[in-house]
Amino acid sequence: MNEFEWLRQMRELNQPVTPRSDLWSRIDAALDDTASHPAAITQAQPPRARHVRVWAMAASLAAILVFAGGVVWRMHAIPQTTPQVANTATHTEDAHWKPSDPRLAGAALELDAARMELQQAMQQAPDSPALQRLLQQTHAQQNYLRELEKQAG
Repeated sequence: MNEFEWLRQMRELNQPVTPRSDLWSRIDAALDDTASHPAAITQAQPPRARHVRVWAMAASLAAILVFAGGVVWRMHAIPQTTPQVANTATHTEDAHWKPSDPRLAGAALELDAARMELQQAMQQAPDSPALQRLLQQTHAQQNYLRELEKQAG
């Protein structure tokens, strides 16, 4: 068998083929059957399928309740008291500090700008634990810079 024979056989496949049985007559009969018996549509589902559907609904409801309970439990697990930020006397003290080493002076300037932005944000949301935590980290970094300046002499 060569390529020409394959091409000839492929051209023969392009001819229309009549089906062995007419499907439209069966489709029409099925549509007429459901139109004359509308109760058959609701009873078409076997009892097992309805049972599975009920269990699936119950499982999804249980999952939603477990998720909601977890969220509520997690919200109560977070401590409601927020840590207090250092008093304002240290804030004004930090603003006037400028190290003599130019490498530390640049870092001190950046930390001072970050501290001022965080204080402005704290005025808008004073009870934000994330802002308080960031402000405490900024103070810790400034204290670390002071220690580095003392070690550098």
